[in-house]
Amino acid sequence: MIRQPRTSDLSAVFAVERDVFGAHVYPDFFFRQALDLWGDTFFVADGENGSLDGYVIGASCHEPGVMWVLSLAVRGASRGRGIGKALMQELLAAMKARGTASVKLTVHPDNRAVMLYQNLGFEVVTKEPNYFGENDPRLVMELRFTGAPRSNLA
Repeated sequence: MIRQPRTSDLSAVFAVERDVFGAHVYPDFFFRQALDLWGDTFFVADGENGSLDGYVIGASCHEPGVMWVLSLAVRGASRGRGIGKALMQELLAAMKARGTASVKLTVHPDNRAVMLYQNLGFEVVTKEPNYFGENDPRLVMELRFTGAPRSNLA
């Protein structure tokens, strides 16, 4: 089941974060702040036995009509079951309901999620070889909702 998180879920969200991203993670307090700031674009996936299988967080930005997918994470043991897709679809529906014109995200070029994003309609708009530092590349991808103009990327 995809739903918005409760404060009591935040330690489990952080556990998913560590499971998926290892040492390169958001700090635990970030998730509390994300809940306070972007609670309407923060979703979790309930797993079996009361565990959390994944989460997704979206946020607004300085560009009018543009939102970002800050993070999508699904536990390794839960991958391949459509959880990431379900989380993204819930997030995109919430963003569209807010009147968002386009959604951006970054992803490592070797990440299997690239195909998920493309299947959802995202297109690569920029390739940045040093996005998070030297030799840490990311693709910047964007999804435009029907009829929305493409945002200007520098």
